[in-house]
Amino acid sequence: MPLIRQWLAQIPGLRDEAGDLAQEVFIVLINEIPRFRRQREGSFRTWLRQVTVNRVRTHRKRQIRRPAVVDEVDRYLDQLADSKGDLAKEWDREHDRHVFQKLLSIVRPSFEAKTWKAFERFAIDGIPAAQAAAELGTTENAVLHAKSRILKRLRQEAGDLLD
Repeated sequence: MPLIRQWLAQIPGLRDEAGDLAQEVFIVLINEIPRFRRQREGSFRTWLRQVTVNRVRTHRKRQIRRPAVVDEVDRYLDQLADSKGDLAKEWDREHDRHVFQKLLSIVRPSFEAKTWKAFERFAIDGIPAAQAAAELGTTENAVLHAKSRILKRLRQEAGDLLD
């Protein structure tokens, strides 16, 4: 929920209520996730973003706000709800980055340090396999194999989380 809380804290006028709203989003997720069906790439991110927008709108209906803040919040929520807009795209990137970092932390203990470093230098840092091999005192094939093994494990762990 840290990612949701972070996004909610960016909404004008809602900073103090971000934690409570994040809990409301979490409750919706718990209740609705069994019925969620992935329909296309990015559908979970889009669904999560829309649940968040809807919870904020519901919350706002319960609250009396200053008109200037209400207008600013409405504009922000409209931008966040627009899946083709920059704010929604930023949400998607941050969501993917957050999920990927969580997956890395789950999978990392399953591999030796040298294997992980080869994967990290080649797959994440983007340096050539030959350079990573030279840095680590191993073969290029070992670097390629490390990437393959770790990506396979990440895919297994992720299931449908990664689009």
